[in-house]
Amino acid sequence: MLTTQAEQLMQQYKTQFMQDCAERAPKLTAFIQEILQGRHWGFSDENESFDQAVALIMEYEYQDFSVYGWLRNPNGGYLGDGIIDFPKECLPKFDADVEDEIYGLEQDKNEEEDDEDAEEEVWDAVDDFYSGLHEYFGRWFAGCFRTAAQNTASTLPAYFSVHDTNSYTNFATMQEELCDNIAQKFGWVSFWQD
Repeated sequence: MLTTQAEQLMQQYKTQFMQDCAERAPKLTAFIQEILQGRHWGFSDENESFDQAVALIMEYEYQDFSVYGWLRNPNGGYLGDGIIDFPKECLPKFDADVEDEIYGLEQDKNEEEDDEDAEEEVWDAVDDFYSGLHEYFGRWFAGCFRTAAQNTASTLPAYFSVHDTNSYTNFATMQEELCDNIAQKFGWVSFWQD
């Protein structure tokens, strides 16, 4: 059974995460504006430039919410010198070890519940906790991106997802799109080509 202390800890982490998002929104929006204006991208090949980008792909890590992005050229390959990491000061801080901390508080010592049921309940609570954070983070990031795109009058198609998934949120429509459908839309052989 999840203890009151564990529930309070999850609420504390959630509140801090949301506060960090609110405080860092101006910095994230400003950084996104810069990348939409072609700044921070490296082009060691003199035949490449930001103007050739047909899409911006961004992902974030499930555990710590770090974000990185890359540009795609008309053929679906990478454009420029590679992936850029979004600065940590633009993103909420998050302790990736929170689930271990919560799990350590999972049961009162006097409880006589079946250990397997108690463990499942704890992991369900941790999953719900993470799902809530990811949902909030996705909305927050999308809001910052849309503001930056509006401020820069950018029309560059942009897609966002947690790392290693087969679909991305299209920031123009706020709809999920499968990687294969994105590739087909742009005429790419594959979403995952180099």
